[in-house]
Amino acid sequence: MTSLWEATAVRPREGARMLEGDVRADVLVIGGGMAGVLSAYLLTQAGCRCVLAEKDRAGGSVTANTTAKVTAQHGLVYDKLVKQEGPDRARQYFEANQAAVEGLRQLAASVPCDFEERTAYVYAEQSAAALERERNAYERLGIPHHELASAPVPLPNKGALGMEQQAQFNPLKLLYGLLPSIDVYEHAFVTGVEGNTARTDRGSITADYIVYATHYPLVNVPGLYFMKEHQMRSYVIALEGAPLTDGMLISDGGGFSFRTYRDFLLVGGGGHRTGEGPKPSEGYAEVRSFTDAAYPEAQERYAWATQDCMSLDHRPYIGVHRRSRPNHYVATGFSKWGMTGSYVAARTITDLIVKGRSSVQGLFSPQRSMLHASLFSNLGTSTANLVKPGRRCSHLGCCLAHNDVEDSWDCPCHGSRFAADGTVLEGPATKPISV
Repeated sequence: MTSLWEATAVRPREGARMLEGDVRADVLVIGGGMAGVLSAYLLTQAGCRCVLAEKDRAGGSVTANTTAKVTAQHGLVYDKLVKQEGPDRARQYFEANQAAVEGLRQLAASVPCDFEERTAYVYAEQSAAALERERNAYERLGIPHHELASAPVPLPNKGALGMEQQAQFNPLKLLYGLLPSIDVYEHAFVTGVEGNTARTDRGSITADYIVYATHYPLVNVPGLYFMKEHQMRSYVIALEGAPLTDGMLISDGGGFSFRTYRDFLLVGGGGHRTGEGPKPSEGYAEVRSFTDAAYPEAQERYAWATQDCMSLDHRPYIGVHRRSRPNHYVATGFSKWGMTGSYVAARTITDLIVKGRSSVQGLFSPQRSMLHASLFSNLGTSTANLVKPGRRCSHLGCCLAHNDVEDSWDCPCHGSRFAADGTVLEGPATKPISV
């Protein structure tokens, strides 16, 4: 299915080429989504000889299917951060993500991408008390905000908390606009890394530093990302003729989200773990059932699915990939907030490579504690699907589930996806399956 962003953004004719033979660079960025492109752009601007390798076409996977909300409001995150990490770390998290909003705003000033300032809201479907605790955290941290007695959504709710000076944009317009400024190799599928050399079927790339910006890291051990992450799938419908919301809104309990783009209202929801839960057709049906009832006069123009990589504590893993390879870096686990997360990652990794340090490296360190309840959930899912009979994933051998909408095979353990002919659609898998 084609997303609204794919339908409205035009790829530049120049800006990418094919890899032929072996290449040497200061920095190799693996992955041509928003995190990879921003990393390559900032590193290039800092004077590094940087190349980017993308297995298909830049911007053609996760970035093409995001809802593209640019915000430091990540659900009800700040009350939890204050309790778990203390107010200083919570404030640091806000400042890093708000700096990402401003960084993207500055890029949008020179790369037209329909960047529009909006207030972000989280609305309370479940608990007004949780919203009040979040408001208290905002006040403690000095985060500009305001409250609404009732959120402007066609759902019963107990009010909304607004974070001001946030934004929305067309992500592919920004990504495509940056491509001519960086050295990009498309259709260069990195299937393995040995030392400082990445292997593809078209040649190799050797670099002093390697950045894994592949949504889900392709190296399993060491690093243990297959234990630290899982992937979630959700669905977006773009409506024409529906009332447009004032701001970007998301539920406090995993319900529906709303934003506008031009004359379209985008409604997202129906989330479940990739390869588990309801069939994708039921995920779309959940969103369509809601929009049909809420906006009976509107027409569906676009529909697409998005995939999010979830960390154990819902903070991204940004920094040194593993201690044994201090010149390898990773950007992953954005936990549904990939637009600001991508910029935070790009800025942090650029600082680590160029300056040798970053003010937020401790906050987002991939080496932080794994002791979270979701670790045991991940391990339980993997164990169950390793012994379940059926077609196997080429990543770590979990049983695949058939996706009835996209005719793909999806892995419930780590989110790899394969086309009907067995080729890899999404990693961490690097090898096709037999079908």
